[in-house]
Amino acid sequence: MNRIAIYLNKSIDGVVYSAPGILEQYATDRSMLKMHPRVVALPENTLDIRRLVLFSHKLAQKKVSLPITVRGSGYSKTGSDIGTGLVISTERMAAIQEIDIRQRLVRVQCGVKLGELKKALNLCGLDLPVFGNPFETIGGLIAKAASASNNTEPSTIYDFIDRAEVVLANGDVVEVRNLSLHYFRKKKLQGDREGELYRAVDDLIENEWESICQLPENKKNRFGYSGLGAVKTKHSFSLLPLLTGSEGTLGIISEVILKIEPVFDRPDYIAIPCKTAEAFAFVTSELKRLKFTDIVVYDTELFNATEETGKSSRFFRRVSDDGYLVVANVKDDSTRDRKRKLAKIRRALPDSMRIIEEDEENERDFIELDRTLDAYLNDSALNTYHLPLIDGVYIEPENQAKFLDDVTKLAKEMSLPMAVFGSVDFNTFSIRPCFNPTNAAGRKRIIQFLGAYLKVIAANHGYPCGEAPEGRFMAIFAQKFEAPTTIALYKKVKQIFDPEGVLNPGIKHETNIRATLKHFRSDYNHGISTKD
Repeated sequence: MNRIAIYLNKSIDGVVYSAPGILEQYATDRSMLKMHPRVVALPENTLDIRRLVLFSHKLAQKKVSLPITVRGSGYSKTGSDIGTGLVISTERMAAIQEIDIRQRLVRVQCGVKLGELKKALNLCGLDLPVFGNPFETIGGLIAKAASASNNTEPSTIYDFIDRAEVVLANGDVVEVRNLSLHYFRKKKLQGDREGELYRAVDDLIENEWESICQLPENKKNRFGYSGLGAVKTKHSFSLLPLLTGSEGTLGIISEVILKIEPVFDRPDYIAIPCKTAEAFAFVTSELKRLKFTDIVVYDTELFNATEETGKSSRFFRRVSDDGYLVVANVKDDSTRDRKRKLAKIRRALPDSMRIIEEDEENERDFIELDRTLDAYLNDSALNTYHLPLIDGVYIEPENQAKFLDDVTKLAKEMSLPMAVFGSVDFNTFSIRPCFNPTNAAGRKRIIQFLGAYLKVIAANHGYPCGEAPEGRFMAIFAQKFEAPTTIALYKKVKQIFDPEGVLNPGIKHETNIRATLKHFRSDYNHGISTKD
């Protein structure tokens, strides 16, 4: 055990490890990168995190580098859960501390897994309508600004955060919440690090307001700190929009109070086969107009590709071999409203277009759709993998038909199957071509694909970071979609929160192409791959 681990073990209630076998387990996440940390810490409370951060901060002041990377379940697909310094894993901070049914609030530690929290809330007739893998942690979901559904409207997890306990880069612990302007002015008068932070952010907003107004909202583009425009409003001030999607680069959320909602009755689903991208665009625009929710799309190529696995959805027999299957949710409280909505969509679509409504006979078919997708993502031959290189690309509705056609053309040009799947609610789309990264030819093909696919995204005025922030890997490519003034603005935000560069350096705007690509790994054996 090295001296750092020995010293830190004396300082915290949790445990710090430096054994090579343990470091190997924390060297990868769901991205294509591999980085071995010097030490791994498993804190058990906020005080532990504070002591770990303070230790790294004091080293940085002495020009000794031990950068901190916070890790939840290691589900990042962009390399934000790995680092070469101190990895803080929140797996032991997994307590659901309090559920307030009357006020519809829940207080949890950052390491609580989404699936476990949902199970606990469902027993009380409540839910946190955030989308993600059940094994992802609440802290990780906040770090990537996970998508959510707020009163049947597309949203992010930010809208469900009431307040959060945050460890700053110097080790101070602060409570962050939405402040009235009167209380915010009092906060700015404080002589501590918290007051200094509020003053600096407020000055930045005033000085850079014109540039901030040009930023896309973070529901479209999660690159950088796109929540900056939502920090100050006419009546309030909050740092939560900045921390949500910051990937642990501005502060470490240790505990959080979340807003929760009543559980909806089990929704009714419909499926609509679309033979062309134009038909897809028309159908989804009508579904949105009539306020259908949870609208997703599956390329029917998925069903072809999974036929041999034995897990192909029975919808394969109901749709054409080429095209798309659109699935939507009729989420309304009353049965009468659901029937009205179904009648409206029938009238809106031409008679030649079939609508498959969920019933007792085909209920399993709808359930099997996501399982078919899982089978597709994990159906790999020896040394070949459906790699999550660029997931969740944001495309505006008016450009989606052309985008789908362009992806089809690219697939033919590269002789590489590219089945599309994604969320129409959030206008995000993913493709997972199969590659062999174990040899030079396979890695060259990956680079060729990335270059061509990024051109398709740019041609359709899209954003690569529509579903999650850029992290370490995607930052290499995503920066090309942003103006130099925008990147300079985000650097100022980072400098305000973390002047010593302690928290997760090397991701977002700080990424270095050569330093990142030297960590590119030649295998992708990590267990079951998911769409989330």
